Amino acid sequence: MENGKGPGKHRRRTVLTGAVPVLAAAAVLASGLTARTLAAAPQPAGQTGQAGKAVHRVPTEDRVVFLTVDDGLKRHAGMIDLLRGSGIKATLFLTGQYVRQDSGFFRRMRDRTGAVVENHTVGHPDLAGRPRALQHKEICAASDRFEKVFGRRPTLLRPPYGSFDATTVQVAAECGVKHLVHWSAEIAKGHIEFAAGDRLVPGDIVLMHFRDEFKEDIEAFIDQARKDGLTPALLEDYLK
Repeated sequence: MENGKGPGKHRRRTVLTGAVPVLAAAAVLASGLTARTLAAAPQPAGQTGQAGKAVHRVPTEDRVVFLTVDDGLKRHAGMIDLLRGSGIKATLFLTGQYVRQDSGFFRRMRDRTGAVVENHTVGHPDLAGRPRALQHKEICAASDRFEKVFGRRPTLLRPPYGSFDATTVQVAAECGVKHLVHWSAEIAKGHIEFAAGDRLVPGDIVLMHFRDEFKEDIEAFIDQARKDGLTPALLEDYLK
């Protein structure tokens, strides 16, 4: 589709700036999240990159599900401990302005949890219908910056709000993106909303955000995956 809209309620959010609180990790870990940890994922068979095609769900027979975390607005040390304690390797679709504010936080999360950083543009605009020059700056400048900061150039792009057009597809490919990634379920405030049905299925891509409810959202993801007999896996292992 040329102007894609992913499922779920991924709506516009107010961009906030300023100091970010650091919370004590001990209080967060007291939740007993480790008890929810699931088994290791199977060895994947990767899917070939198709930058012009938005991926909502990975076609795989493996009983795996993928966690993706967007933006980076809210940050505190307990998030790293929660993700590390769960054993989940998540894909972080980061917005450039938040990486600029606190690149150290995201490096620590990557290093301690095995997460992978991908592209969610510089400033989180709706890309559909925007001039080519603006889209190029939003996508390519983010990839350039992330490559310098994290030592790896993003191969995945999540267009803000799930919105893109033919120009987005062309520019993304020029900037090294192999897949445009949407989602098939979304978690917010500990509640999961499905694009279809009432459960997760193999290959589902789940969206959540760096929000105050990070703990509740991680727990909801783990509980739902376990209920549906799925194991969290790293998206990049399946999208090549």
